[in-house]
Amino acid sequence: MVTAINRLDRYWADELGCSPEALYRGGITVCAPPHREGPRWMGWMVPLECIVTANAIPGTGVISVTPLLADAIFNYIVPSEHPSTYLPPQGRGLFQFAQQHLPAGTPKLHFILSCDGATFQPAPAVFPIDRLKPHDIHADWFLMHFDGPVFVARNDRGGIASWAAIKCKSPEVWEMAVATEMPYRNRGLARSVVSCATEAALEAGKIPLYLHEITNHASARVCTALGYQFYGYELTCEYGRVAMKRT
Repeated sequence: MVTAINRLDRYWADELGCSPEALYRGGITVCAPPHREGPRWMGWMVPLECIVTANAIPGTGVISVTPLLADAIFNYIVPSEHPSTYLPPQGRGLFQFAQQHLPAGTPKLHFILSCDGATFQPAPAVFPIDRLKPHDIHADWFLMHFDGPVFVARNDRGGIASWAAIKCKSPEVWEMAVATEMPYRNRGLARSVVSCATEAALEAGKIPLYLHEITNHASARVCTALGYQFYGYELTCEYGRVAMKRT
């Protein structure tokens, strides 16, 4: 049986340009797939990405770069050094590499979490929640930034107090994004809207994915309360955006 983790492994392997086995077998794998030279999701350029899975042999990680950086990354990594020199969460090597070789030289470090029907713990709606309609006054902004359904919690005046939007990262993986307006924080609204988005992903047969920066403890509380499980770490450096024609 193909499990949710197997499907997520395949997603990351396709994104990085490696085999699923490379995510677990030990040591650093460096890839420079042609597809990384062009724009990724919603037109963002992502010339550097590294994934370290939680259940891998210690010291395992996959580093994927644009082909233009292939020689530079191979020359930069010293085989005799311990992998933790380069791999998240401890390693500083990739941060230094990005500062030397990329115009946006400060990568982001994320926790990667996912859930499935067995782990998902739905949350009740604190405010009324609805799926954003195309004619909504706010729809144009969301269409510029996301390509999946958007769920919004509205205050008593009909304004958006909190929202969760879906990034359709692949035919199998939908990633959650969430934000809550300052006056409405710490009321459980983020948990409510992410719960709706997660349920929508599961009903569509997708793997719900949740990434947050490792210092964002509030975001961590939201996803873990909903049953998201730790998958691993992502270090990524993205910049610029190419206009993409929507279909």
